[in-house]
Amino acid sequence: MAEQRFSAEIVVACPPPAVFNWVADYHHVAEVLEGVSRWEPLQREARGRGARFDVAMSALGLPLESILVLDEWEEPHRIGWRSESGLIEQSGRWQFEPSGSGTRVSLSIGYVPPLGVIGRMVAGEVDALVRERLRGALERMKRFLESDSNACG
Repeated sequence: MAEQRFSAEIVVACPPPAVFNWVADYHHVAEVLEGVSRWEPLQREARGRGARFDVAMSALGLPLESILVLDEWEEPHRIGWRSESGLIEQSGRWQFEPSGSGTRVSLSIGYVPPLGVIGRMVAGEVDALVRERLRGALERMKRFLESDSNACG
């Protein structure tokens, strides 16, 4: 099956460096990405290209574990990742662009559904779940940042 890719965007009333730094703090991942129960660094350095994370999440009640590596890091514009291991091949990217006095934040995620009949059967349900989780993550991030005067710098 071909890669499925989804994206969503939102405008946050904070400058790009503040939004970038908030997202770059791996402690915030589980706060905003529904279904993520673990996002822990595998080495001392948890920022920048090459940082690796042990990730556990669930989708449709199925536990999914993987090792993700940051493969894009352009401060304060972009953070990207891809899977190194795990049942489902995935990649994603946060992008931060100035928008008036705030930041336009986009989050995109791509994954390759498992092959076979089961993969085709759950693909539609997973697609809807991914779209919902992307929108929810951006809305939660916006609420966190805009409600914390220290976060926006």
